[in-house]
Amino acid sequence: MATITYKVTVATGTNQYGTGNKYYINGEANVVLYLQEGNTYIFDQSDSSNDTHRLAFSTTANGTWATPAGTAYTTGVTTTGSPGSTGKTTINVAPVRTTGAPLLFYYCTNHSGMGNTAQTISPTSEVTEFNPQIDEIIEEAFERTGMRGTRTGYQLRSARRSLNIMFQEWGNRGVHLWKVKLAKVPLVEGQAEYNFASDSTNFPDDISDVLEAYYRNNSTTTAPQDIALTKIDRSTYSQTPNKLAKGTPSQYYVERKLNPSIFLYTTPSSSVSSTTTPSSFQFCFYYLSKIQDVGAYNNTSDVVNRFYPCMMSGLAYYLSLKYSPEMSQELERRYESELLRALDADNQGTSTFISPQTFYGDGV
Repeated sequence: MATITYKVTVATGTNQYGTGNKYYINGEANVVLYLQEGNTYIFDQSDSSNDTHRLAFSTTANGTWATPAGTAYTTGVTTTGSPGSTGKTTINVAPVRTTGAPLLFYYCTNHSGMGNTAQTISPTSEVTEFNPQIDEIIEEAFERTGMRGTRTGYQLRSARRSLNIMFQEWGNRGVHLWKVKLAKVPLVEGQAEYNFASDSTNFPDDISDVLEAYYRNNSTTTAPQDIALTKIDRSTYSQTPNKLAKGTPSQYYVERKLNPSIFLYTTPSSSVSSTTTPSSFQFCFYYLSKIQDVGAYNNTSDVVNRFYPCMMSGLAYYLSLKYSPEMSQELERRYESELLRALDADNQGTSTFISPQTFYGDGV
């Protein structure tokens, strides 16, 4: 933030309080100041004309000379020296969250009517908490279909149902990074299938798909070892001759049913399984969790802010299919465009390395 210095002098002038001694700011009379939150402002009163005219601030016009009398505003305000020689009044305009700093007025502590307004301004709201409730999302979507006014109970239920259906459809669109979680499940000797029914403590119940997995050896707690596992499909797993063979797991297959199961091959041997807590040997996997259903209308959604635009556009499209079919094509186009942008923003950025290739002679 910046520090700004104003040169203050006193001379005869006219303002809303009449004619007499007035403050001149950088040579200009009756100035309305604009003080930005976060900045520091120094009012230099070293000029001899400032003698006995200490500048101060108040939230009341004309400060202590007002009727009824105001009080001095002292938040962030310091005074040094004597006006007319080395005097300075310094104000650091501190931001006040959500409401902003108050409207201020500068005045003379010894004489009435010398000052004017010091408007405080905020460069930004300094608030990043926008998280619309379900009823706000529904209202925005209905307005985009051209439907304004009071909603019937059926329309609200219909919109909430459509929003849940759209969230399910998003699960078919790809990976949403904000829903990626890590699970750690203890390895059990000879056990091929792992699911919520077999271990409700460690195995999650909100799996949509498993992205990648590894086997962790925690037997040396100061230096755990992770070994990546290969994901195989149903056909490959079905062709394994002995699915209960024991060893160190190297592959896994995800059975994507209503309550998913994960099968390991080979099954853990006694040397890579443990009954201790926490387990020294774990099956760890990153999985894509399901987007939570829409609940009460005053709830917020289980969606990060970069997906807000496409969520509202998508619901508007879904509602148009039922209430404004003539708008469906245009709303679908907007929805798909915003969804693509959101999915692009949801990708992980990785470093790119370019290795130069050297050619000699004729290019060999």
